[in-house]
Amino acid sequence: MKGTDRIYLLMGKELSHAITPAEAEELKALLAADPELWYAYELIQAAHSMDDVTQEYVQEIRSLLDGRMAPEKLHALLPPVPAGTVQEMPAAPRSGYRRLFRVAAALGGIIVMTLASLALFRQTVKQKAADVAMNKVVAPRGTKTHIVLADGTAIWLNAGSELTYPKHFSLENRVVHLEGEAYFKVPHDEAHPFTVHTREATITDLGTTFNVKAYRDATITEATLIEGVIEVSLEKDPDKKIRMSPGEKLVLHNKPAGTPGVQDQPVQVFEVSRIMPYSKTNDVVETAWLENKLIFRNERFADLAVMMERRYNISILIRDEEVGNYQVTGIFEHENIEEALKLLQAIVPFKFKIMDRQVIINR
Repeated sequence: MKGTDRIYLLMGKELSHAITPAEAEELKALLAADPELWYAYELIQAAHSMDDVTQEYVQEIRSLLDGRMAPEKLHALLPPVPAGTVQEMPAAPRSGYRRLFRVAAALGGIIVMTLASLALFRQTVKQKAADVAMNKVVAPRGTKTHIVLADGTAIWLNAGSELTYPKHFSLENRVVHLEGEAYFKVPHDEAHPFTVHTREATITDLGTTFNVKAYRDATITEATLIEGVIEVSLEKDPDKKIRMSPGEKLVLHNKPAGTPGVQDQPVQVFEVSRIMPYSKTNDVVETAWLENKLIFRNERFADLAVMMERRYNISILIRDEEVGNYQVTGIFEHENIEEALKLLQAIVPFKFKIMDRQVIINR
């Protein structure tokens, strides 16, 4: 197979995510030997990450590869332009970039500088693509969701949670963003840490199993380590970090200094404790939701109501402050919302009424 045919074949395989590691290294070496083609291919990769690809952008790529690639091969590599945006255009003049790279290719000393510039361009394009091209997975209230990422990471999302990650998720970009609660099982790769960003904290691991709870409306962020090692740092102050061991649970209080009611109290950034299984069933409280169990231990009734809202996809209004402040302990597994409320009535004196998707609780 001719060298040019080979490189275009490898381009197509990488764009379709069918390339092997050995072929990826071969493609990298071939592109390194041809700076102009490398630049054009970077533009093609960027086009695949765009939500809207303009005809002008495609025409710029065509001008770079004019005479070097059969039209049908180039057409196969380019993403489709949305209907209504394609217009017949005269052949574009040869790009100034093409002339620049031809001069650079003729001067061996400048090639190194060109490749360095291309590497920087590659990093910029990838960062831009990561900023705009994101996948979002949502577990609506009343449901759970399970996904597996390209690196083999398995993730379970609890009710009322959202996870976003780059469309081109890879070993070089193992970063996700979480709002809500998720259980992660991450394959070990010491050279490529896996990172979870929440509103208040960043959790980084090297291959482990852990649970993160960071709902938007919560005043705390929790990280529970089942096995392996994770490091937790503050989003706004990355130098403040702590490394956790298996069987530990970390709680980050999200209330900043100066919050009403806590002005005179020291603000605890991190609070680490050992996991304490639920005595009656020996379940790990923090991960029992994976088994469809809701375990609560010394929980304020008002806080438990928020968990129940997510679990049962229902709104709960507690009209009595004293009732909301009761401390409750127990477990829900197969109960529906009415059965769960009746079980709570054995602990807390209250009355309830269910109207459509709302529960009204009075003393």
